[in-house]
Amino acid sequence: MPRREAQYLSLFKCVIISLSLIAAVEYFKYATQANYEWFHCTPSVEPIGYHGSSLVKLSSKGGPSCDKRGEFKTIVKKITRDFDVNKQHISFCIIENANVPPIHYPIHEDKGQPGYVAYAGYNNETELIEEHCGDATIFNI
Repeated sequence: MPRREAQYLSLFKCVIISLSLIAAVEYFKYATQANYEWFHCTPSVEPIGYHGSSLVKLSSKGGPSCDKRGEFKTIVKKITRDFDVNKQHISFCIIENANVPPIHYPIHEDKGQPGYVAYAGYNNETELIEEHCGDATIFNI
């Protein structure tokens, strides 16, 4: 076999292997999308206060890999993505549920209580935030 044909065959094999790997990764992403809660923490947002208030109660739940660390990260991500600091400053607190162990979500449908609950809102509702946070530290962004 001439050298040029061998190079084309080698190139063709590399391209096929690369495309197969990309297809495998994309299939994995598609397959896990249907079972998102199994791999990730899903945030839940509950509006609190009067109509039109920015104050929300945030928590997070998920599958076995969603431990307290994952909940905390999900809550902080949700706060920083949902509130626009160019409008106003944000005030929030994160309260830990000490009754929940660090790794606590079973495989079953009942996910139990969240390990953290957060209250967040814009600074124009500072009094409501202080009321819901109680003795917890209030952070400002």
